Amino acid sequence: MPVADCAIVGRGVSPEYDVTESISDCALCPKCRARLNAAFDCAACGVRYPLLGSVRVLLSEPSSCVERWRMQLALVLSHASEAIRALAADAAGSDVGESTRTRLRALAGGIAEHASDIAAVLEPVLGGPLPPRDELRLPRGTMDYVNCLFRDWAWAGGQDPENHESLAAIRRVTEGRGLGRTLVLGAGGCRLAYDLHLGCGGTETTAVDIDPFLLLMAEAVIRGGTVDLTEVSVNAPEVDPVSYRWRLSAPSGPLGTDVFRLFLANGVEPPFADQTFDTVVTPWFIDQVPTDLAALLRRLHALLVPGGRWINQGPLIYPPDALPIARWYTRQEIFELAKAIGFRITTWEAASVPHFVTPFTGRGLIENVLTFEAVRE
Repeated sequence: MPVADCAIVGRGVSPEYDVTESISDCALCPKCRARLNAAFDCAACGVRYPLLGSVRVLLSEPSSCVERWRMQLALVLSHASEAIRALAADAAGSDVGESTRTRLRALAGGIAEHASDIAAVLEPVLGGPLPPRDELRLPRGTMDYVNCLFRDWAWAGGQDPENHESLAAIRRVTEGRGLGRTLVLGAGGCRLAYDLHLGCGGTETTAVDIDPFLLLMAEAVIRGGTVDLTEVSVNAPEVDPVSYRWRLSAPSGPLGTDVFRLFLANGVEPPFADQTFDTVVTPWFIDQVPTDLAALLRRLHALLVPGGRWINQGPLIYPPDALPIARWYTRQEIFELAKAIGFRITTWEAASVPHFVTPFTGRGLIENVLTFEAVRE
């Protein structure tokens, strides 16, 4: 759908909404909730929120976060080295067949290449790895979600059908109405945020995630760079190949910081003023991240202008450690909760779709994905 065909709704409905404000004028200090200045400094509590490339760190202890991420980068590289040594030792065994030896050595080479690819992007931005503390662990899912980057920017030359179906489903439930100023929470590899901005009438898009590994890699692509990244499969169906080197690039060209901003921030408590956005999008987020969905929905309601829209997409598959089970909400329960908070559900659909089906091995998943639009009344 051409952007010109999208009528923007939400903006202008509220008399408090100032269309001349940039998103930087609406950012809040995560510590004290005071408005930040144009340099993203907080005059009230003295915290300065730095840039990593063009990604702003809007977390309450930004320096400590960057230090932890540098240690986690060192941990990723250390884990890769340990895996390479273990594979080399296995390959040297006297009882190992030649095909197995070939596979193990190829896996070691792929892992080394993958770690080098990640370091090439993240080390210059983060400032290099730091020796990790003994108790440091990687956050849940950090390296598990690397397939987001392959799917978003590499598979099928950046034209992967999973991305097209995600965009098409949102277009169907929004019925062609433009998104206006948009906030995407849990943006991950950022392809959906990118496509929505270019294809659904986004005027200024803000993408938020708490995972620096995904967001900083995506930022390099969105700003016009090309990133080489190696996909490795320990379950490859053939001895050769067990890895594949992809080139990640933005299929429709770069987006500048004037229209597309990225923030490392808490998606459960987005650090922006009330009535800042025309649209809030939560892709594959509400079942995985918030422990209190009602509290999140109240926050989304506050962030939207009157008449603004919340768009959700994703399966309802809750982490096994997310308790109580009473909060493993179904579609009907989410709609009931949203209505009580002040949303009106307009359109929804659910469909079983392929998920992370890599062309490298042909393997992936099937997920039942719910997409819906809710309007702040």
